[in-house]
Amino acid sequence: MTSIKFEDYKERISEKINQNVLFKNILVDPEGFLLLDGFFNIPFQPVLNGSINLGGPTIPAVAIIGKGTGLIHYFALKALLPDIEI
Repeated sequence: MTSIKFEDYKERISEKINQNVLFKNILVDPEGFLLLDGFFNIPFQPVLNGSINLGGPTIPAVAIIGKGTGLIHYFALKALLPDIEI
């Protein structure tokens, strides 16, 4: 698997998030938001059985945080940049 660097995609990610927030009326924060500088891998599992499955499937994502509220919004990376090789 090829490694990707956040900094190489930061501008494109920021543009896409701004489009989503402005044109799709996503409520973020009246004071604006900050793009967190890095990727998140959000784990998911098909069965809840009281344990955590390490090494299972994840959703690569990026996040923004509301400047005044601290509310965190996650965006699936592949949904923002469908052409990215991950």
